[in-house]
Amino acid sequence: SSDPGLDATVFDPTADLKIKNDTPAYILIQTQVETQNSRLVIALYGTSDGRRATISKARVWDQVPPPPDLYQEDPTLPPGQIKQIDWKAWGAKVAFDYKVERNGEILQNRTFYSYYQPWQAVFLKGPLL
Repeated sequence: SSDPGLDATVFDPTADLKIKNDTPAYILIQTQVETQNSRLVIALYGTSDGRRATISKARVWDQVPPPPDLYQEDPTLPPGQIKQIDWKAWGAKVAFDYKVERNGEILQNRTFYSYYQPWQAVFLKGPLL
């Protein structure tokens, strides 16, 4: 797992991964799904133009605990059965710095911010007898 703020997408409905190829060459994007550990691996390949990118350690603040778990009755489940359909997550504000250099010249120096809403766990439960 990566530091917070370095993810491409955490919550629907929008995706926030954007890639801009500002090199004169092609870029190959290769994906691999690792079902055993629920991971998606994305590898980028291209021709080096001498740039070096660095990313700072993420800074996290204003953490907020998730709301209480939510239980919803589902008549399609057997009586008493409980099925989790969403998982809780803490809310927080996160930032990291991104710098690109080539031959000692700074080409980019940006700070990226992410704002995570706290998220409650959701369970479906079969009706009581």
